[in-house]
Amino acid sequence: MRPSRLYIKIFLSFLLVLAITEVLIYGLFFLTAERSFHLQIKRYLGGYALIAKEMVERNIKARPGTESIDNEPLKEAILRLAQSSEVKVWLAAPDDTPLLKSFQTEIPGSLLRMGVQKFEEVKGVRLFRSFKRGYEYHAVIPIEFGKGETGSLHIFFEKSEREHLRGLFALGLLGIGGVIALLTIPISRLITKRITQLRTSALKIAEGDLLYRANVKGKDEIGELGHTFNLMADKLEKMIRASKELTANISHELRSPLARIRIAEELLREKLPKGDPIYWEGRLNDIREDVEEMDHLIGRILDLSKLDLHEKPLKLEVFNPAEMMDDLLERFRPIINQKDLCLTKDISYEPPFIGDKEALRTALSNVLDNATKFVPEKGHIIVRMHPEGTSLFTSMTNTFQALPKEDLSRIFEPFNRAERAPGSGYGLGLAITKKIIEKHGGHIEAFNSMEGIEIQIRIPKVQVTSS
Repeated sequence: MRPSRLYIKIFLSFLLVLAITEVLIYGLFFLTAERSFHLQIKRYLGGYALIAKEMVERNIKARPGTESIDNEPLKEAILRLAQSSEVKVWLAAPDDTPLLKSFQTEIPGSLLRMGVQKFEEVKGVRLFRSFKRGYEYHAVIPIEFGKGETGSLHIFFEKSEREHLRGLFALGLLGIGGVIALLTIPISRLITKRITQLRTSALKIAEGDLLYRANVKGKDEIGELGHTFNLMADKLEKMIRASKELTANISHELRSPLARIRIAEELLREKLPKGDPIYWEGRLNDIREDVEEMDHLIGRILDLSKLDLHEKPLKLEVFNPAEMMDDLLERFRPIINQKDLCLTKDISYEPPFIGDKEALRTALSNVLDNATKFVPEKGHIIVRMHPEGTSLFTSMTNTFQALPKEDLSRIFEPFNRAERAPGSGYGLGLAITKKIIEKHGGHIEAFNSMEGIEIQIRIPKVQVTSS
């Protein structure tokens, strides 16, 4: 299952906060821990240096006049000092020439150069510190050789475990961060799951399922949002139902007087005197046409209302849309001939195509009716239909003058007609067509083309019924 974008954003945001927190913990720990470590080392080295000074000077005084290299007790003392704390120890003459060493190798030049670096003095001991390879300490202790000569005892503490400890601590922090990051996955999913439920509910209601409600539990902000969403859905359902009932009631009330007018017209037609039948019959015909037009308009309003509420489910069946288009063109042949229109058709489609045949017939018929009605005499109508990927592409073009963009975007709205469009109509045909096409998951759009006004329709070849 592909994670949602919100889930990824929450997870990455948490990782960023966690990384910054770990860096701050790492820096704060070593800032305080190393300061304490350094203070402890200074105290330790101060005491160790005094013990070493006393031990070395005692062995020197025990054998006055004996060269240091021949003073066996002194050698043993230096070795014991080195072994007791695992350090390097050497005794240097007043001119810094090494006399005795606890190790066999040469003294590195870097250690000798530490003597000119900045140092701290602790209990008479000069203490040097290097940061190049971790914390390394070099203690220089003055030693009395006698006869007014003063040499020095050097104690070098090897590289400390500081770097190793830092690595372990960093790995520990990364491990803890990884565990916490893994624990955020179910938490993030819990948040995004409820938001996804809200999104699904909104889409269901948008598709016309007014009874669908969000099942979002919890007493936090998201839970309150879900509760508010359901309240909104309840009120929206009541408003739409009320609007539907109002439309139905108005339509019913309008049809009642229309029915009475039709009956009265029939009675008058039967009872009128024969004095001037042409005049009276003409007026009665006008009444009948008006009644039929009003009845047709009410029927279209009811159809549009039902499409808005998605009350009528699609009746899917397999059919050939090319044959249906040819049938519609034959039905419109009389008006095409009457207006001496030039018809160009480019229709090719291999079945199967799955959709609501009657609904699509109504939609395409409305577009053809619109095209033939508003094209001038001896105009041109172009009808195209062919497969386009996974969709059925249909376009109808009539030679009509270009419309402003705002008019093109409004011709699919109910009761809207272009100001320059001649002829009768209430602007409901294209509105109903748009609802039918969208109910099939398709798209309809109008353009100004070189040939005139072009309406393009794209419908998926296979419809999927929603549960």
